[in-house]
Parts: sequence; structure tokens; C-alpha cells
Amino acid sequence: MVRCQKCILLHSILLLSTLGFAQNIEINSSVSASGYVSTEGEIPFWVITNKNGALSSKTDGLFQLATEGTYFFSKENNAKLTAGASLFLRNGVEEKLQRNELYLQFENSWLKVTLGAKNPKDRFQGLSTVNSNFLLSGNARAISGVLVETTKPIAITKTIGVGGGISHYEMNDDRDTEGTKLHYKKLYANWKLNNKSKLRLGIEHYAQWGGTSPEFGKFSDSFSDFINVFFAQNAGEGNIQGEQVNALGNHLGLYNLEYTYTPSLGQFKFYHQHPFEDGSGSALKNFPDGIWGIYFKPNEKKYTGFFKGMLIEYVQTVSQSGRFGRSGRDNYFNNRGYRTGWRYDKNFIGFPFFDNTPIDQIIENNRVLGVHMGLLGGFKAWTWLTKISITENLGRYGVPIVPKEKRVYTYLKTTYTFKKVGLFSLEVGYDYNNQQQDKVGAGLTYRYSF
Repeated sequence: MVRCQKCILLHSILLLSTLGFAQNIEINSSVSASGYVSTEGEIPFWVITNKNGALSSKTDGLFQLATEGTYFFSKENNAKLTAGASLFLRNGVEEKLQRNELYLQFENSWLKVTLGAKNPKDRFQGLSTVNSNFLLSGNARAISGVLVETTKPIAITKTIGVGGGISHYEMNDDRDTEGTKLHYKKLYANWKLNNKSKLRLGIEHYAQWGGTSPEFGKFSDSFSDFINVFFAQNAGEGNIQGEQVNALGNHLGLYNLEYTYTPSLGQFKFYHQHPFEDGSGSALKNFPDGIWGIYFKPNEKKYTGFFKGMLIEYVQTVSQSGRFGRSGRDNYFNNRGYRTGWRYDKNFIGFPFFDNTPIDQIIENNRVLGVHMGLLGGFKAWTWLTKISITENLGRYGVPIVPKEKRVYTYLKTTYTFKKVGLFSLEVGYDYNNQQQDKVGAGLTYRYSF
């Protein structure tokens, strides 16, 4: 089925390419090459993080190719069909050649349907620790599946609109529990308070289910099991002994609260993303875990200066309340039946500050406190982006880090875009650790778009 899906997507991309002469076809492509150097043989944290799984800490060369074609059916209702494909070729990983994106997407003024693998959209100019989602940050390669969602909120009243989506994905990577399925759905409400203010409230639900575990054997994956997964019902008989009182599968969720204020000088966003992995977390017993952030983007029509964006975040994952209120029971991103946990292709799908491990071992150091800041600026053809993250790492409940580990991740990227010959980017990173060797590294990238 996966092979057939890829054939359909590739055929659609080629079809759009052959129709490039038509006025309602738009095709954009790019090619890039990057080289990296580092001390201690490992690239610093922010040089490799949240780049859709393109790099490992051992990579010193990366080649990327991407193409996207869009056919516009009607400009009146914004109906269009888009096909896209991109690939990585690099060293420092087991599979040197891999697809990045491969998708077919239909979109109109109220509906969007995506078939295949497409990277999540970043709403914070690359400044955030998780781009825009605690559980889906763009740190791993896109997962293949089908997603149906609203394009924009559907009006319920003059000031309130709702939106949502539902999807099914196949986690077809190398993982401990083979054949794992992923169910996802979301529901959001937008409330326009006045001409300058709006409030966005949302809930997202992810569930890994099905598959075959080397320890527990094959998990149930019938339609009735899917219904239990959809409603996060108890596992019942035929599943992991001692886990029947828990919801079937590995469930993760997110509450998203976002307030936007837009005066004449620009746009402010104040937000909190609150994760949960069981009933206690969804009842906020792990409060205030999650991300608390402030983001500002100046109005480009009124401000044309050097500064382009700013973000400050406070992050913590130390509460981890349990079923009976005892801290440590959530054990973020880990699960007994799905030992690879919340990872895809060996990378965290979401929040990136935890310590990675082999796919058959549980994730370490998932109790973190931190402050993060990002700045974006530029002038004419030149842009720059800098980030700094300061974290205190406590290990995990049962296996604490004593004494607490202090880490500082710093990053600077500068880009110059030429009118005809593409762009050059220089990245520099420095990681400080009070218990391990520091890391210093740099990368140089050339990209040409056509």
C-alpha cells in the first residue's frame, strides 16, 4: 500500500511538471548543498534540531533537492491541487538517501486534504523551541498518511469560529514495535474579542496503536479497537497485562491557549502549550508543564528596520503527574508497549530537549527546565537569526541526574541572497555542558531556487 501511494504521488508530480506551460500551473524547485565542521565530532544542538531529520550529529555533508507544483482550479474559492517531493542525501546516518516530503494536497477556501508525507508548518519564523507545536515540532521526518482538516475556522457566530482535523498515519520506520499506527485529531475555537484581539483555544490528540511488540506480541487493531483508541477507552482483555485500566495504545495530547494582540506596530502572541499523556495530565494535574511563550513580529508595512521578530519561551517538563497524583507517572514520550516512544526515524517528533537513546530503549532525561530566546533581523538581501537556550536537566523519575546538569545551546545563522545566483548561509553553534565536553561547530549552505 505504501509503495502504491508513493507511485500515485510521483505520477501526480510528474503530471503537473509536464503541464508547466499552462497559465494556471505554478512550479517551484530548489537544490542545495551544505558542509559542516565541528569539534568532538558532533554538530551542536541548534545546527541540527528542528530540520525535519535532515542531519545527525555526525553529518558533515548534506545535499537536498525539492520540487513543488500547484494547479489552480479556481481563484474564486482558492481551489488548488499541489504535489511536492523532496529528498536528503547525506552521511552520518544509516540510510544516506531518504525522502523528506512526498505528498499530494487538495485545498479550497474551507477544506484541505493531504495524502502522503508533508512537513508541519512553522508559525514563529524558526525562533521557537518547537516551531509551533510541542508534540509536532518538525524535528523528525514527516510521517506518511492522510490528513483531512479545515483550511480556516468555520463561522459559528460573527465573532466565533471553529476548525479541526482528523488523520491516520503509518509509522513505517525502524522501531521497536513494528507496524505501529498513529491516529490524530484536533479541534480549535477562535474568538474575535475586538478588531485588535483574538483568542484561540485548541486540543490535539495523538495515539499510537496496533503493531507487533517483541515483548508483548501483536496488539489488537480491529475496528472496535480503533473506536476505543478514538475515544481513549480502556484497553480491556487481550492487551498488556496490568494495563487494562489504561486507554488502549499510547496516547498523547496537547491543550493550546493563544492570545493574539495586533496594534499598529505589529503582532504579539501570548501562548501556553500544555502536554498530557493520561487522564491526570488532561485534568491539569501536571500543571504548569509545557511551554509558555511571548512572540512579536513587527508590522512590515510601517516598520522597515533591522529587527524582524522576537520570541521568549519558558519550558518545563518536571511535574509529570500520575494517575493518583504522584509525580513521575506520565514519563513523557515513553510507553511500556511502544518502547521507541514519541520518535520517528530515530528522532523526537516533538519537544527536542530530552536525551535520545536507541529505539529499543526508553527515552532518558525527560525532566527539563529551561528558558529560550530567539531573534530575527535583516536588511535588504541580508538576514540573521540567533537563538539561545539555557536548561537545567534532572534526568527522569527513578533515574535522576545528580547533581543537576546545566546546558546552554547557542546559535547564529546569517544568510545573503543574491538576485540571480541563489543564497549562501553560514551557521555557527556552541553548546556548553557543566558535566560533559563543550561542542563547537559551523555549517555553510548554498541554495539555488528555480
